Amino acid sequence: MNDSIAFLFPGQGRLPDGLPPGSSRVDALFDLAEDRGLPLRAWIEQGRDDLLGQTENAQPTLFIDSLARDEQLRSAGWVPAIVAGHSLGEYSALASACALEPLDGLRAVIERGRAMSGVSGTMAAILKLDLETVESLCAEVGPGVCVANHNGPTQIVVSGEPSSVEDLGRRAEAAGGRSIALKVSGPFHSPLMNPAQDALEPLLRRVAFAEPTTPVVSAVTASIERTAETLRETLCRQITARVRWYDVIRQLEGFGVTTAIEAGSSDVLTKLGSRMPTEIRFMTYEEAIDERS
Repeated sequence: MNDSIAFLFPGQGRLPDGLPPGSSRVDALFDLAEDRGLPLRAWIEQGRDDLLGQTENAQPTLFIDSLARDEQLRSAGWVPAIVAGHSLGEYSALASACALEPLDGLRAVIERGRAMSGVSGTMAAILKLDLETVESLCAEVGPGVCVANHNGPTQIVVSGEPSSVEDLGRRAEAAGGRSIALKVSGPFHSPLMNPAQDALEPLLRRVAFAEPTTPVVSAVTASIERTAETLRETLCRQITARVRWYDVIRQLEGFGVTTAIEAGSSDVLTKLGSRMPTEIRFMTYEEAIDERS
């Protein structure tokens, strides 16, 4: 059986330890960021995690890092048959699939990060409880909290107002689960992010989208999307939409994926995938590069 490869692009999370692999495309992305008042290259070299960790700086940093690693994986002989991204990673996935020009993608990501950084709220990971149970607990607490990410059978992330998220966490622990507060700056993928979504949408309406050269699994629809306009529409509502990552992995299984490589500095998606009941082999970027070196 031939190996069918997926590239998975991580969302906002662990920062890169150093500059990503260089290329003319990566240099152009760093130059654009600097023109927009973000000297990301210098901050990475200086180890300024205090600045890079801020949402408005972290998102473009991770977008550039993922596209640099996408290039290196392809140079090493890995060719994806399908791609998917988790939250912010959807922008990297679309650029990888040639549905979005990298410079246009970075311009959008810079504005996305700035818009999202101005919304207050919090998030928590709920472990050991299934989606139906967590949704029921959210309904008990009220509209101040919702499911933001369905990352695995018993790995759910909730988002919303701090008091509501804390209340949900207490109820989850009483139900036999575990609640872990996340170090984030806002209530991502919740209705509280509507102002940020509304601020970003006009830019996304102006950006040119193309038909993807590689199929893309949207984490908004959990479907394989193949048209430019559908991909635009999913991004326009992505900031408030639930990340349906568990369903994304099910789609990759149905597509016939045998190996999924995390195209970024993180191992978060690799670990999530390895905990799921699936035959897909999940690999970090480093593992994939080492295997082909």
